[in-house]
Amino acid sequence: MLRRIKREFAEGKTLLQFGALTATGQALLPLIVAKFFSPELFGQYSLAKMIMFFFLTLLVSSAQAPFIVFGNQEKGQSGRINKAFSVQLVFLVFSFFIFAMSILFFGRFITAFAKISFVDLLFVASGFAGLALKTFLCNLFMAMGQRIKSSVAEVVFGIFSLILIFSFYAADRINLRTVFLIYPLSAAALIAVFSGTIDYKMLFPFIIERKYFREMFDYTKWIFLGSIAVYFAGWGDNFILRIFVTMKDIGTYNLAYQISKGVIGLVLILNSYFLPFVSENIGSGEKMRGFLFGKRPRIIAMGLAGIALLFVVAPVIFRIVYGDVYRESVAVLRILLVAAASALYVIFYEVILYALKRYKFIQAVNVIHVCVNLALDLILVPVMGFWGAAVATVSAYICRVITIEIYFRLKLAKELKL
Repeated sequence: MLRRIKREFAEGKTLLQFGALTATGQALLPLIVAKFFSPELFGQYSLAKMIMFFFLTLLVSSAQAPFIVFGNQEKGQSGRINKAFSVQLVFLVFSFFIFAMSILFFGRFITAFAKISFVDLLFVASGFAGLALKTFLCNLFMAMGQRIKSSVAEVVFGIFSLILIFSFYAADRINLRTVFLIYPLSAAALIAVFSGTIDYKMLFPFIIERKYFREMFDYTKWIFLGSIAVYFAGWGDNFILRIFVTMKDIGTYNLAYQISKGVIGLVLILNSYFLPFVSENIGSGEKMRGFLFGKRPRIIAMGLAGIALLFVVAPVIFRIVYGDVYRESVAVLRILLVAAASALYVIFYEVILYALKRYKFIQAVNVIHVCVNLALDLILVPVMGFWGAAVATVSAYICRVITIEIYFRLKLAKELKL
């Protein structure tokens, strides 16, 4: 019994380290930017960042799960991940090309939407390049089975970003352009720090096998299609808000949303953290029962406690950091934390779905999610403003939970012999 308690504590400690490090690297920058920007300027920043993440989600992040799954499977068979790495590198180069072409042909529409200049957009492009390189490196560590190193890379990237933003502020150069310039500069520093820690024997020789490429591409293709829905679920509110509310209201809503998205991002870390384990043990009913009925309840309880604590202390934190500038963001955040709790409840099922490569069902759920979200946005935002966007987001997450729960109980539970 004592040995089991020690083992559970060690596993929980590792997960907390993984989550805390990754969250530190991802979540702090926009919250600090809000401190230096007015709500109006933060609204412009949010819309420009929304454009950047559109391409990052579709062209880079969509390949994360396939890279982790195929990389871990290849590592178990040959001790290398060179085939998966080669395909992933091709995807990365292709993403840069697509983004450049998009700016060339659609730059005028993008600048009008975000109310920025074309020069500002070029800095946004540099931000995309920096985040793409950082994401590629972190995904590489995950595919190699080095989860903690991946989260350490996230936090190192975050530290460099914080150093740069305070440096720009001290030099009185903090503006929209320098905020996006932080990303490529931090990525360059990150690569310099970690390039000597990579086991290159696992990555080479560079090889593209047609069958392997087709299998990874097929998996990525469905994730890519679903990523459109995931993106609109995360950022779609802004399209409707841009039509009906002021830029100040967009900034007010997005500060609360960035925080709730940071919490949801912490939840999604569970996917990356457990996906290698579930992928390797999906055929073991005993280990899946331990995963779902052992680890899952404890982690959910711990996560809900953290969400409840944030709900209580949010007014105090906002008053200390922002004064009265973003006062209305507090109530919006409290509503959105219900969405974070919903995401926490269902994430363990989603890990299993990814491991089983049920990408068609996952993407169908993503499409339902975004359709509910946008439909409710169109109904509620004209009447309630940004409050309507918060209610729409929560409703869409609850719909997602119900859909996946029903599928799990009717199909997966029997299939996994739980």
